[in-house]
Amino acid sequence: MDFEKQIIDQIIQGDTNQFDQLVKKYQNPVFKVIYKIVEDYEDADEILQDVFVKAYESLSQYNPEYKFFSWIYRIAINKAFLFVKRKKVAVPAEILCCEAEEDLEETVFCEQRDSEITKAVNRLDEKYRKVILLKYYAGLSYAQIAEVLLLPEKTVKSRLFDARRILQKSLEKMELFSAIQSN
Repeated sequence: MDFEKQIIDQIIQGDTNQFDQLVKKYQNPVFKVIYKIVEDYEDADEILQDVFVKAYESLSQYNPEYKFFSWIYRIAINKAFLFVKRKKVAVPAEILCCEAEEDLEETVFCEQRDSEITKAVNRLDEKYRKVILLKYYAGLSYAQIAEVLLLPEKTVKSRLFDARRILQKSLEKMELFSAIQSN
């Protein structure tokens, strides 16, 4: 039994102080993925707190066959997307982000490009938006995405392929797709 599973067993048996170890280990990576989805520090921090409360309250339902990381990430992503739906906040699209350009014309083009990408990503069905966010924002591998979303890796690859194809159609008019395809 690994160290994490021992901690979880201790928490379930009543040693609630052990939960701090899990919070310390996962709060930064979980916060980062939440922030990438909601793009607001205070909202992300509030959601982070909710994620750990939910994880603590549901710890007895945790399946030790899966990594705790995947389980807590799944809770975080679901809470962040629920927040976005409720607040109708645009999901950020940082697949391509503007660097500070010296050329004003280039800066304007970058801002327009990013705006169009944001709109295209926000129009994606949630199942596609999730894989895009986890791949490009959180930097997860196919296997990690599969574990977080409880999907076969082939399904993740397929959804990512479909999402790219949908984005390609949306972005072809502005010739933006070739830049995101290379990432």
